[in-house]
Amino acid sequence: MKREDIFKAISDISPEFIEEMDEKIVKAKHTNKSFIILVCAVVGLAGISSAAAVKSLLGRGMNELQIDESQQQSLIETGAAITYTSESTSETEATTNAVDYSNVNVFPVSVVADERCAFISFKVTGFTFDDTINEPWFDQIFVYEDESMQKELDCDGGSFYNGINELADGSSVYEDGTPVKFDSRGMPILRYYDSEGSLYCMYKVSGHSVDYNMLGKTIYVRLVNLGEMYKCEMLKSTGKEWTFTLEMPKESSSVHKEIGKPIPDSPYTLDSIDISPISIRMNFSSKDGSSNASIPMFSGVKLKDGTLLGIGDDLHQSKDGKKAYSNCFFVRAIDPEKVKSIMICPDFDNNSGKTVDIEI
Repeated sequence: MKREDIFKAISDISPEFIEEMDEKIVKAKHTNKSFIILVCAVVGLAGISSAAAVKSLLGRGMNELQIDESQQQSLIETGAAITYTSESTSETEATTNAVDYSNVNVFPVSVVADERCAFISFKVTGFTFDDTINEPWFDQIFVYEDESMQKELDCDGGSFYNGINELADGSSVYEDGTPVKFDSRGMPILRYYDSEGSLYCMYKVSGHSVDYNMLGKTIYVRLVNLGEMYKCEMLKSTGKEWTFTLEMPKESSSVHKEIGKPIPDSPYTLDSIDISPISIRMNFSSKDGSSNASIPMFSGVKLKDGTLLGIGDDLHQSKDGKKAYSNCFFVRAIDPEKVKSIMICPDFDNNSGKTVDIEI
């Protein structure tokens, strides 16, 4: 996954608009999912709610998922999340054009996973950069399912945590609950560093098909060349590469629900779902099995208290005759027990979300 991919993806958008966009949203998405990004922006960003200050049992890198403390504890106790205690890593030279950063270290912190994807967080110590206008970034990130590092998994979406969380009214606060401050340009002042001067990042990993199961796997991660970036330009870098062997959780946090309801404006019926705090699988069927019909897409949820959350992110889809399947990953965690209904867009051309009750 390269930073250049993101900037190529948004090359048709005016520079003025890009400059004004919230950078966290820009750098966390890839364009082959641009439709889902638009759905999130229109349907749900103003509807995202979270506790202003959350104790990070899973580490600061997971803050972007906005998992409350009790849910973090539950995920750990049920085996759906792991906190890593080993700080061992293999470090090699990645480039020759680099500043001396011999004291920089990277450690895995935690993982939250289900059958469909895993969110993995890392801690970085000893790296300094101009955090007023630039950002930390790994030049490349690779994840493999085999020790020989030949079978690559999908590592799509992720970034360094900048200390800011979104609230339900559309405003932003720092992780301690205080209002976000702005600089003379009107841009938010980011807080990449914690109180000890460490940085944290999180990346999402999945297979390349809807049926790949992340649970119980051993994966191999390569983080290549941490650097200081301004837009698409690497200003300085560590010239290092870190590799990790990481165990994934074995226990599922998914809840299965039989639905059997037709999707409005679509030939498909939603047969069933499997929903966890971090993703959803939707299983469809159609009477005619038309290969021309677009598979409906998840865009968000409506909670039992009436809150709308536009949390749809990247997805994998597949068809098999009259059956169709869609895995969608979330931009923030939820409690499946609090979900009343899900919002589904019938196809790419019909992006008005249709509500389907699935109360668990």
